[in-house]
Amino acid sequence: MDENYIKTNYNNKKLIAEKIFQNKKPRSRVMLSTVKEVKKYIEKNNIDNNNFINILDVKKINEEYYIITDKKEYSPTLLEKINKEEYELNRAVKWVKDALEIWNKFDKKEEYNFELKLNYFRIDKNNEVKIVNPFINKVIESYRYSQLENEHDEIYRSPDVINSGEYKAVDRIYNFGVILYYLTTKILPFQGDNKTEMFDKKMTNSFDQPRFLNPEISKSLNDLIMGMLNNSFKNKDLKDVIYRLDEIINNNKIKASKNELDENKNLSKSKLKKNKRKQNIIFFFRHHWGKTLLAITVIAMFVGLGLLGGNPPVVTQETTPEEVVNYFYDSIDKKDPVVIDQTTVVDLNNLESMLTEGHVMETMRNAYSDLSEDEKREKKIFGIKNLSIESIKKDENFEFKTNYIFYYPGEDKMKETSMSDTLIVKKTDDLWQITEINGDIRLLIEGNFYEDR
Repeated sequence: MDENYIKTNYNNKKLIAEKIFQNKKPRSRVMLSTVKEVKKYIEKNNIDNNNFINILDVKKINEEYYIITDKKEYSPTLLEKINKEEYELNRAVKWVKDALEIWNKFDKKEEYNFELKLNYFRIDKNNEVKIVNPFINKVIESYRYSQLENEHDEIYRSPDVINSGEYKAVDRIYNFGVILYYLTTKILPFQGDNKTEMFDKKMTNSFDQPRFLNPEISKSLNDLIMGMLNNSFKNKDLKDVIYRLDEIINNNKIKASKNELDENKNLSKSKLKKNKRKQNIIFFFRHHWGKTLLAITVIAMFVGLGLLGGNPPVVTQETTPEEVVNYFYDSIDKKDPVVIDQTTVVDLNNLESMLTEGHVMETMRNAYSDLSEDEKREKKIFGIKNLSIESIKKDENFEFKTNYIFYYPGEDKMKETSMSDTLIVKKTDDLWQITEINGDIRLLIEGNFYEDR
């Protein structure tokens, strides 16, 4: 316990006193005004509840202002516990469930019309959750706690609260969803380089699935967090979330099974990359659409519509493994980054850039020329022909051997080279997708093809 927290005599008891101005010290006039406001809230919003850390008084001790709590022992903040001690996912989820139950039973919860933030929660010596008196904590939190990266008051508020300024039961679900997201991933949702970008992602509900940030998270827990943040609990209340969390905890579904863990790890890189690109497109459309009409047209045609759900997916639950492989190579030939994204979870690196840039170049060139269809084929940036696919069944998965000719421009005419690959296709998220690629195509993925020619 550092100097910010001391024991002091109060009404013949040794109680914990906490320094108000820890993070920053304002001018004396502001300090006096803040202390006065805290005293007003003590009189108005005293909480007689052992699950809360209540504030009894404000005292000046050793020339510093302290709030006198009703506790005899110091309880570290929730953030201190998960950052300074060994992180344990099961314990973090249990803490959120306990906090939900405490808040749900709190008789003054309807009077509280602000967000609950991570710094409102403490963990006592018995590893039980305590909530700092929220009415008083709201007044002094900016002076006591350092702000997390990307942490803004609005990040805890649902879009409905931002628009209306009023908290309803369903909005508190969203509030706790942000807290649960952080405690399971160690970052806040709606990441952005600035508040504007964060706000855009929040209002368009653009955030990464927790299980791709922390592969240990089960699909059940992942889906609950996603539901808390995307309005799936509309017309419900905290009891519904508590019930779902109880089910997950009691059935040992907090942590991913071995299959889920493998799937989360396999999908993580491609899913995060795809979502980042989607978020960038949304941000571009919301802020730069008036600058370059041509850029909007190109992005919308070649990337945006597919990523934002403008077209139905090509790969569905009915698509066979061999069809997935065929779509993969067809996408390379047609330079379709949207479709190829649906066929594989492998990071395509340089190949993905080649497809996007090649698609734009060919389309713009064809739009401003009078080439015949045969001439357009002859003028392609690159392509694939004579594809053959051989399938080998392996347990529940498939292995494919492919042979084809990859053609690309030489100095005077198109050059051709025979290529051969091995692809592994597995079920991920109920879809057949390519999970491993080896062979000549690795040169394209790694950006070394033309160097070797």
